[in-house]
Amino acid sequence: MSAAASRPPGFFAAAWVVARKDLRIEGRTKETLSATLLFALVVLVVFAFAFDLDTIRRMGPAQVVPGILRVTLAFSAIVGFTRSFRLERAREALTAVALAPVDRGAVFAGKWLANLALLAILEAILLPLTAVFFDVNIVASAGPLAFVLAVHSAGLAALGTLFGAVVSRLGRGEALLATLLLPAATPVFLSAVHCTAAALDGSGLASVRKWLLVTAGLDVLYFLVALLLFDALLED
Repeated sequence: MSAAASRPPGFFAAAWVVARKDLRIEGRTKETLSATLLFALVVLVVFAFAFDLDTIRRMGPAQVVPGILRVTLAFSAIVGFTRSFRLERAREALTAVALAPVDRGAVFAGKWLANLALLAILEAILLPLTAVFFDVNIVASAGPLAFVLAVHSAGLAALGTLFGAVVSRLGRGEALLATLLLPAATPVFLSAVHCTAAALDGSGLASVRKWLLVTAGLDVLYFLVALLLFDALLED
């Protein structure tokens, strides 16, 4: 065996291996997607009964739909983040992950990529459902909406992956994850509501440029902090 072949993979290669492994498992089982989609559908149906179409048209979709969409995504994502370390918890494999000859940050980055991909799939399904339930035209604002969702999903996935690992180590579920995640991600949620409203009412993302810049900065901050804390988490 050559020296090159015996060397452990680098940061990006290891992260991709972890992400591909998680996505391949999800592709076979579809446990996380089915659970999150079912939860999201129930929440949307509840909101659809709470806000009739006449009320939404009178108030304007941009005043109501962003909050509904963000609440649905937030709580549905919690279900998914809780399950992101289910195999490691079930098989007590976190110790083996900590001892693997790869950068521990790469393990976090791979988990983050997998969660981000699943979050993107959830959003791609939820947007058309929201348009149907609340009679919102999202075709004209599809580009700005996609950009807003992408910017705000990165930070949420970073926090969700970190706190998902914490919950997994403690052997707890969605209740603890919600207690940790929702307060920490509040700035992202507030920004997402403002930016989604701007995309829907046609005012353009230039009007919420400050919110987008703040969110981009938070994305980087959340990712770097989570990267550092994940290393310490595996050492405990």
